[in-house]
Amino acid sequence: MKDATLSPHPDFALRRSPGLTAVFVALAAIALLGLVLSIVFYGDLAQTETVSWRGRSTTAFAGIVAPASVGLSAFAAFLFGWLALSSSTRWVRLSTGSVLRGFELVVDGDASTADELHRRLSTGDPAQYLPIPVSKRGDLRVHVYRADADRRAFVTIEQRGKGEPRTWPLIELADRGYVQIKRRRAEDFAKPYVPAGGTTDPQLRP
Repeated sequence: MKDATLSPHPDFALRRSPGLTAVFVALAAIALLGLVLSIVFYGDLAQTETVSWRGRSTTAFAGIVAPASVGLSAFAAFLFGWLALSSSTRWVRLSTGSVLRGFELVVDGDASTADELHRRLSTGDPAQYLPIPVSKRGDLRVHVYRADADRRAFVTIEQRGKGEPRTWPLIELADRGYVQIKRRRAEDFAKPYVPAGGTTDPQLRP
């Protein structure tokens, strides 16, 4: 996950995960093997009989089986190869060696929206920062990370556009702030704050 705030920060680095890379490479190799076999036995696949809904053998779909096998194998090989290169990296906190786990929230807004989000999230209090106006499209990105071994949470905000992204200062949360982040999934940040054992209090909404 790209992050314009963490990239220049001296305590964070994007490192490749050997485990994830190995999984995606293995899947890509299996897909490539399937592609080779599909090409080698293309003629046989093209004559493969299928069973109709009445239980009778038919060659009605014989012309589809062979190209479909080749196409699906090629697509799978490309997909897993791309994932091995682009989705097998993780942010690491260099001072402790902890791997960050996180997710991205998309927000439709401008710099003033980002200013307000930064102010609310900096409190570490879900009564202040929930709900976040999550959208399917928007120029703002809110990245929420956890370093569970360090019992720390980190939040970054950036505004993307045609030029270089604009960033806001890194937010670091510990103690209760970290616990509140840990107990929530990505979809929970779009929901109003509900106190433990109670209902939503309108006075606690931002």
